[in-house]
Amino acid sequence: MSSNSTKTKSLRSQLESNAIVTAPGVYDHMSLLLAQRAGFSALYASGYWNAASALGEPDVGIASASDFVSIFGRFVEKANVPVIADGDTGFGSLTNLDRAVRAYQRAGIAAMQIEDQGFPKICGHVGRAQSVAIEEMQRRVRVAVEARGDGKMLIIARTDARRTEGLDAAIDRLHTYSEMGADVLFLEGPQSEAEISAAAAAVDKPLLLNAAHGGVTPILSPTHYQDLGVAMVIYPAGAPLSAAHAACKFYEGLAAGDPNTGHDTMFDFSEMSNLLGMDDVVEFQERHGAP
Repeated sequence: MSSNSTKTKSLRSQLESNAIVTAPGVYDHMSLLLAQRAGFSALYASGYWNAASALGEPDVGIASASDFVSIFGRFVEKANVPVIADGDTGFGSLTNLDRAVRAYQRAGIAAMQIEDQGFPKICGHVGRAQSVAIEEMQRRVRVAVEARGDGKMLIIARTDARRTEGLDAAIDRLHTYSEMGADVLFLEGPQSEAEISAAAAAVDKPLLLNAAHGGVTPILSPTHYQDLGVAMVIYPAGAPLSAAHAACKFYEGLAAGDPNTGHDTMFDFSEMSNLLGMDDVVEFQERHGAP
């Protein structure tokens, strides 16, 4: 069994256990290595944060399937744990979606998330997200499951309908996406613990929740979400927002003439070199007598 197949099997096994799957967001290789070192058993590659990090663009469908397969595929190569990856709305037509699912699976991604927004999509917590007709998303899920074929990549079906259609309608959508073969159901934007609990009790597949700092959903601990019935939770925004804040302070300090702004909270340089494998490279060079 290939390493990537093992990772996908691992994610499926985690979902079948009683423990919630907690997947922090990663947006570059340094964040991936740090999250992995912290001991998480899965990682989440967000469309919002990887479009921001790799392209400097907002989450409005500008990144293509090729962009994401390239970025996320390199994450898979570096990661020792399953990578869950954002697939936006499928990148266009149903034919585009079919090809994207196949490409994500070839890249070794363990689970691909597809949402029911129209195009151009927008971050679900911005407040302008609109869901397509339920029949359109049913077609997307059916095509995704068909494109996966005998592969093991999980298909995650997300609805953004909570804000515009209400909780009951959003839950009804998730039921139909389950019927089309989705493995995991993703309710975007529940606004209270009561809504989370009601959705978890109503659906027949594992429920995924987006704990996005700055969004509309309550930010709780993984165990608290588990108590509410959630099977998987992603935390996509905490690390990049924290890193952006620290970098902003450093740049502002440097512009004002102080190159040591934030020095007491900086990550240790030697520790970063070790994280990236510099010590291993030096040892290898020395072992083979290279200068």
